[in-house]
Amino acid sequence: MLLSTKPTSSNAFLSKEAFAEIPSKFFDLAKRPEVFEYMVNIRRVIHENPELGFEEFGTSKLIRNELDKLGIPYKYPIAVTGVVGYIGSGKSPFVAIRADMDALAMQVVNI
Repeated sequence: MLLSTKPTSSNAFLSKEAFAEIPSKFFDLAKRPEVFEYMVNIRRVIHENPELGFEEFGTSKLIRNELDKLGIPYKYPIAVTGVVGYIGSGKSPFVAIRADMDALAMQVVNI
């Protein structure tokens, strides 16, 4: 199960007004130290708790919790553990972003 030693709160750095400005100020927002730190912490939690394909229950829960904090609607489950978040109106033009969240099974060989 994914348990973070540090709280991961999206609301700590995004007001409703700031959230509404994401499309026009995306890169400026991404450079903010608190956003960078937030993303690094999320990445660390996911990488410290690898889960194989169709077994990403903790990762999926983490993503859904973060989407809930951001007020982003989503559909779950998709193919067991998948999550699809929806941002925007759904009308053209639109962009789809896909990301894998499963770990690869690796065998460690000691030489």
